[in-house]
Amino acid sequence: MLRDSPYTPLLPVTNQCSFNSASATTDVAKHILNFITTLFFLLLFTCTLFIVVEVCFIPRKPSFYLNSLSVANFTVSKTKLAGIWAADFTISNPNSAAEISFESIESTVLYKGNDALAITSSENFDVGFRGEKNVEMKFETSGYEGDQPIVEYPVLREIDEERKSTGTVRFGIRLSTWATYKTSYYWGTWRRRVLTHSSCLNLNVGVFAGNGSLVGDDKRYCHVGVMISER
Repeated sequence: MLRDSPYTPLLPVTNQCSFNSASATTDVAKHILNFITTLFFLLLFTCTLFIVVEVCFIPRKPSFYLNSLSVANFTVSKTKLAGIWAADFTISNPNSAAEISFESIESTVLYKGNDALAITSSENFDVGFRGEKNVEMKFETSGYEGDQPIVEYPVLREIDEERKSTGTVRFGIRLSTWATYKTSYYWGTWRRRVLTHSSCLNLNVGVFAGNGSLVGDDKRYCHVGVMISER
């Protein structure tokens, strides 16, 4: 009776489509996870490469700017020179991947960029990534200190003649310092120590009755001429 029935028997229903859908979802999730992981390591490699190139191969020199310079109690005789100079500097770090630690800066006031008149030094300080630091320096000499330069008579005479004829004296400032570039990685800290020399020349200071200040209001760029890396 059943054999001659015109109806076709129904096949049993399976969950094959459900299993295929779940497997496809898992594969998509794995691909997304692999893509995110690859992208993360690519960004990490790029950032590390940027830091290595920025710091290890082309560390940029710090910039020195003289904001102001004044002199007080300035006297010149045939035997000695005396005076008090006050200088205000801005020191900037142009590097975006390394901070700079400056050791004691030894600074010298010069006459016409050649003859030393007075010497001073500053405390240690740090300048962060693309940061700036204002540093004030005071130079003082009475002409008798043992730790100050001895100014010879020909230089004393030239300074006195320039002051009397023009009302100004052309000073200069030279700065020398050891500086350390520092960058911290997740595996440690990279350092490079360098010796930096910079100079601010042709600083005309108007002097009247022993006191005076820099002629002109614009800040002066100090040329960083030598940066020697310590081996």
